[in-house]
Amino acid sequence: MKTIQKIGKAKFKVSTDNIPNSEIELDFNPIIDNFKLEGDYLLLHFQAKPKESRQWGVYASKTDSYHSIKEFDLDRPQVRSLHLDETQHKTVPTAVLLVENSRLILIDDCAKFCTTCQLIDVSGDSL
Repeated sequence: MKTIQKIGKAKFKVSTDNIPNSEIELDFNPIIDNFKLEGDYLLLHFQAKPKESRQWGVYASKTDSYHSIKEFDLDRPQVRSLHLDETQHKTVPTAVLLVENSRLILIDDCAKFCTTCQLIDVSGDSL
């Protein structure tokens, strides 16, 4: 299980329970600033560690929240990749997938990114 702690706007500490040295600090601000992102969007990335328990990470701008998920489904293929120059930026993540104007629906450890449908929240977590 992942423990997620919000430490600032678009900044989070993530660790995996029962795995020593698994804590990682994520800062989405360099990506947000560099690509001048505004409005409602989701940023997806594959977590760097721990190798034994990596999952997909999702930053939701609308709620300024971060979620760790095992799998996801997109209702449309319009996704853009963004990558920072790692020689200029020392924070992680440096590469993400951008899904604009989308909602994140969480059901257990799975996610649905919905851009064209009206979904009813069945899990209690609709972003």
